[in-house]
Amino acid sequence: MRKNILFEHNQKAYKAAVSMIEQTGKAAVIHPTGTGKSFLGFQLCADQKDQRICWLSPSEYIYRTQMEKWLLAGGEEIKNLCFMTYAKLMRLKEQELNDLKPSYLILDEFHRLGAVQWGSGVERLREKYPNLKILGLSATNIRYLDNQRDMAWELFGGNIASNLTLGESIAQGILPAPKYVLSVYSCQKELRRYEARISQARNKAVREKAEQ
Repeated sequence: MRKNILFEHNQKAYKAAVSMIEQTGKAAVIHPTGTGKSFLGFQLCADQKDQRICWLSPSEYIYRTQMEKWLLAGGEEIKNLCFMTYAKLMRLKEQELNDLKPSYLILDEFHRLGAVQWGSGVERLREKYPNLKILGLSATNIRYLDNQRDMAWELFGGNIASNLTLGESIAQGILPAPKYVLSVYSCQKELRRYEARISQARNKAVREKAEQ
């Protein structure tokens, strides 16, 4: 694996997250979509080759896309990683949980755990392995349509290693500034077509109402 695979903003976030995990056992990183925060999880796997790491995500597609980007960027193949979706974890039987034996837990898009079913699956895992070291990744910690719940507080006790806003990422050149596209189109053709339909209306009351 080539050196310095993480961009500068992620190097800082990674160091802060590793330090916080060592001190508290858990850390959350809140960075906008497109800033490469999944690389923090893969870097943790690469640096902890002798540890079994369980990676949880909302979907297999999201995870595969992230892994492809990691490998294309020069990241090494991860062999100590057990991946599954939150939905699959929720359905695991007791013996299957016993077989996992993870040392680290990575919660991708951790704000999704506000959902009762997915959250209960993770709670089962944490109860079985109380010494799990946990890294949470998300673009937002707030569930805006769920009474503004702050999942960083609920899951990590407010242990946020790095919080980068969308505005800050644009100002620092991490993400490109948005481009606004305005379009102007003529409605005259449609208006003439509508007027023709009105003039052909046989019912006088209907015609007068449409002309208003």
